[in-house]
Amino acid sequence: MTTAQTHPTRRNRSFLAEAEQALIRWILPQIPQHVTSLHLTVVGMLGSLTAALGLIGCNWSYACLPAVVLGVALNWFGDSLDGSLARYRQDERPRFGFLVDHTCDLFSQIIIIVAFGLSPFLSLISALVVLLCYLLYSAYTYIRAAAHHIHQMSYIGMGATEFRILMIVWACAAAALGLSEPLLGKMTGIDIAILSMGGIAVLGLGYKAVMDARAIAETEPAPSEAAADALPATPVKVPAVDA
Repeated sequence: MTTAQTHPTRRNRSFLAEAEQALIRWILPQIPQHVTSLHLTVVGMLGSLTAALGLIGCNWSYACLPAVVLGVALNWFGDSLDGSLARYRQDERPRFGFLVDHTCDLFSQIIIIVAFGLSPFLSLISALVVLLCYLLYSAYTYIRAAAHHIHQMSYIGMGATEFRILMIVWACAAAALGLSEPLLGKMTGIDIAILSMGGIAVLGLGYKAVMDARAIAETEPAPSEAAADALPATPVKVPAVDA
């Protein structure tokens, strides 16, 4: 198996990608040698649980809001630096790292998004719409990595870091405005807006999938077409000429 097949090319074109990578490059040498990438993965998971508890706690007191900010920040720290630390120290375990890292990322984001639906800042309906979009884009990212050998880390300038910043901004703005969305029940204006944006996001993903499929089809013709192209030209029978 070639290196390209083992390691899909990472592509991050998010708005904050360059600044984030510069920050990560500065942090990596500061991490103590006894701290491993697996420790950072655990930090990311603990951050998601802290954020979730803070979000649910905001039903009783906005004093829990700092826990949300801290938890999301810890989740970014662990998630963004675990794989980077392994690559920096040339201590990668490709299959193990991919499995553990992406599984923990998946559960971390599910925990935080569902917790938003249990908080006063989003209804459960809106949170589940956001979760649906997140899972769809995550699934397509892995499909694209297998088909294109490209690990797409952002879409239309939005990556995991920008998504986390939106979480923090939304929670702080909602708390400042005294927003109190119902858990279930009659749909609110926010529900309608998020449903609309979710529909647009799904359509956009469908369009991208079609474009990707067309691009692959051009470089990978159908077997019947390839076989036809490989057949030698039919020889022209030249009549014998008597001497």
